[in-house]
Amino acid sequence: MRKYGVFILVLIFGLQQLHCMNSPDTSSAGSLGMRFRNISFVRNNEYSNPITEGYTLIGYFIQPELVYSPSDRLRLSLGIHLLQFSGTNGFHLVKPVFTSSFNLTGNMVFTMGTLQGSDSHRMFDPHFSKERLYNAFAEDGLELRFLNDHFFNDVWLSWENFIFRGDNEREIFTAGESFSYSSEKIGRSIRIRIPVQMMFKHYGGQISDYPEKVETYFNLAAGAGLSYDIADRDFGETGIEAVFYYGKSLTGKPSSGIGRGTGAWYKIRYSYRDSEIDAGLWTSDDFFAPNGNYIFGSVSDHFHNYVIHRRRLLTCSASIRLVHKSFLEFFLGFEGFWDTDLRRFDNAVSLHLRFDKLISLARLKDQR
Repeated sequence: MRKYGVFILVLIFGLQQLHCMNSPDTSSAGSLGMRFRNISFVRNNEYSNPITEGYTLIGYFIQPELVYSPSDRLRLSLGIHLLQFSGTNGFHLVKPVFTSSFNLTGNMVFTMGTLQGSDSHRMFDPHFSKERLYNAFAEDGLELRFLNDHFFNDVWLSWENFIFRGDNEREIFTAGESFSYSSEKIGRSIRIRIPVQMMFKHYGGQISDYPEKVETYFNLAAGAGLSYDIADRDFGETGIEAVFYYGKSLTGKPSSGIGRGTGAWYKIRYSYRDSEIDAGLWTSDDFFAPNGNYIFGSVSDHFHNYVIHRRRLLTCSASIRLVHKSFLEFFLGFEGFWDTDLRRFDNAVSLHLRFDKLISLARLKDQR
């Protein structure tokens, strides 16, 4: 741990001679900077049901990185990710981070190494839990991303557990595709949004000696949403959305106890400036997503071989998100879940402060 402390002190020492850049993504040939990422968080899950138990995540992570751009299209960054949960001595997770990003076109970027962060995939909570923002932020793998005013497309591979020959554990990785289309305004007030998401989760490895069987899961989500600007957004925006889910084990006789399942989430929402509320109905049969929020699934996370095949939840949420100069975000959110069959109400509260800024250190001259 001592060597990691020295590394962080060296980065922080450079802050004494820095000037700040306006955008966290600004880069130019020969520039050297430091990017500092941090989320301090509290996530309190007041769950008490056979599917998932309540727990609290409280802590922070810091991720300082040195960033160098050899050209306008290539960016290299090197740093460290440190995650700590409050009440523990030392860091829960200490891992180096290194990223190579190449801008293929003005809107398409290819990345290898450490990816931007788990929430940047814009995945839905039932099959890719939003809590990963706190406890699984730093992913390692590769990614191809395209983004413009109407299209978002993110294809990525996150390698979560590497194995060597003779290891007694499985390799684990997740591969995903997240696509979204947002239309031009129709009649100056209406937009249509079409999301499609796919994900594979694999547990296996040929060179390892492990007691569990190989497992591969596939999850799919697709739907459509419609939003309406109220008086040119002077009074906010409202909308409806329907997303349908499908999950399947591709290897037969899964440890989850179910081979395939479906789900659907119908929601109505209203947003005004920095706040948003929504209400919805979640309905599913034998749905399971290994990376998802278990509150939506049929498989228990604490009772062995326990399955509730049919789930019906009335959902609601309210949140406020304040952003200061693009690099500091304050978020407070509440989520509620009424299980119509178990006749009980579960809820979750999230609070975080997020800081993400690239700070210029120097401009290096071409040495050729």
